[in-house]
Amino acid sequence: MKEALLKTRSFFSLLRHSISGKESNFTSGSINRTIILLSVPMVAELLMESLFVCSNLFFVSRLGTNAISIAGATTTFITFCYSVSIGLGIAASAMISRRIGEKKFKAAGQTAMQVIYITTPIAVIISIVCAVWTSEIMGLMGLSPAMVQEGYTYGVVMFSSSGFLILRIVINGIFRGAGDASTAMRVLWVSNALNIILCPIFIFGWGIIPAFGLLGVGIATLIARLIGVLYQAWYLIIGKTVMKIGLAQLVFHLDIFKRILKLAFSGTVQFIIPASSWVFMIKIMSHFGENALAGYILAQRVTSIATMPAWGLGNAAGILTGQNLGARQPDRAEKSVWRAGMLNMGFLVLIGICWIFLAAPVVKIFTDIPEVISQSTMYIHLISMAYVLLGYTMVISRALNAAGEVKVVTWLYILMFYIVQIPLAYVLGIAFNLGSNGVFTAILLSEIVLAVACILIFRKGKWKTTKV
Repeated sequence: MKEALLKTRSFFSLLRHSISGKESNFTSGSINRTIILLSVPMVAELLMESLFVCSNLFFVSRLGTNAISIAGATTTFITFCYSVSIGLGIAASAMISRRIGEKKFKAAGQTAMQVIYITTPIAVIISIVCAVWTSEIMGLMGLSPAMVQEGYTYGVVMFSSSGFLILRIVINGIFRGAGDASTAMRVLWVSNALNIILCPIFIFGWGIIPAFGLLGVGIATLIARLIGVLYQAWYLIIGKTVMKIGLAQLVFHLDIFKRILKLAFSGTVQFIIPASSWVFMIKIMSHFGENALAGYILAQRVTSIATMPAWGLGNAAGILTGQNLGARQPDRAEKSVWRAGMLNMGFLVLIGICWIFLAAPVVKIFTDIPEVISQSTMYIHLISMAYVLLGYTMVISRALNAAGEVKVVTWLYILMFYIVQIPLAYVLGIAFNLGSNGVFTAILLSEIVLAVACILIFRKGKWKTTKV
């Protein structure tokens, strides 16, 4: 009994240590301990993201099926737009984690500043261009003219805030690369907690604040994203990270700039592939009517909520890979990835079992339209069959990126989305007239193909010798 109590206290002590973010180097000691130290804040960060997506979806669903489709289509395009931030975040994490592993803290700070110099003008340009072309973008996404008119102002505000989202994602990538996952967690907690509080206030009105409806979601999101970026800027300015950022690190460095752009380009293309495929999938699903489209979008959001914490373990595996390769410990990096993959698989299998019983009740929280419920439930039941392998996909893809094998992951995504998923979805859903069931089957098969390919490539081990 005493031994069990001591183990429990030791575990909770480790959790507190992880959340505090006092440790940033993970190249020595127990692999299990380092996985917990690094993954707990990342999982907690994405749990908050899950809570935010869930609450946001709940409030939007109170505004009707049209609002779900408008918000879903707009979010999908914004996801496509911030692919550049994912690429830059991948580059930042890979390069900075490698410098931290080498104990070159000034070089890490210099890399961080070059990433920020690249990101800021890109974020401004994307915000302005998307806001100006809001109507055209929403029409391109398959929304009807009536939906475009209904959601125009909301779209303008959401697209205007996308620049702050891009900055937040990239700077959090910098923090994670430095092993400071707890700061990235706090940024997201502050931003999303504020969004959760403000959403119902601006949607339904409170006191002197009028009810803005769907536009209120955009206003709340704009404020929350701005506050998140300001918090990040303050944290970098006061210099509390392991990275050293002084006057020397503020100087533009062409060689580092070029290396970041090279990695970021591959990372951006990598993310554009699934982001653009989501656009195509929405276009395909729109063939089957508004309820089928709403059901697909709702199911996508609900499943992303449930699986989001698993990406935290994937991110942790990436940082462990980068730091251990920097410390010239490739075998330790490999062991960390396989162990994280096993933990992730266990978590997702548990989620998949829960979906057998909870898919329909969860979907009913957000809608009472029978066809939407049916479509969403069917999608969730099918896609959860791939969870056994998806746990390894999440971990291995992040590890390969952190090792600098960004092009390899990009080619894997091309295989999954462009060669398997989109053509097969069109053939099964439209050409063979299987409807949404055919589309969902295509998505399941593409997930299985990606998982098997990831595992086979990682086992070959060429990633261990890649230089960043």
